[in-house]
Amino acid sequence: MIDMQNPVEKMQPRTLNVSDIPDAIHLVRSVIMKSALDCECRDKVDAALQQLEAFEQQRNQAKLLAMAREERRKIGILLDMLGDFAEEDEMDSGIIEAASLLFADIAAAAQEGSRILKEITSPETCI
Repeated sequence: MIDMQNPVEKMQPRTLNVSDIPDAIHLVRSVIMKSALDCECRDKVDAALQQLEAFEQQRNQAKLLAMAREERRKIGILLDMLGDFAEEDEMDSGIIEAASLLFADIAAAAQEGSRILKEITSPETCI
């Protein structure tokens, strides 16, 4: 997070991470709105920042949806592997243990997919 008390002094040159973009937008908005720029110029900058926020939110949601789809793909592969075990009439302890691990992996992928989808609608995900 960028210190909003004295944003210019606290900023050090560094690589901007994707998670820093909302903070950067907020900082620019704060500096511009407190500046002596005329109202028309401030309105134009604010409109541009709103467009940037909307773009970043859409980009982040697309990334999260891709991550959720990857979890779905993993679950499909694991279910196919688990299907092989269903064909066996007699299972030794090794096969049962492997099936147990597959179920655990399916549950973990489903949990992660759920977490990702909840993040899309989370207020923190919105810029």
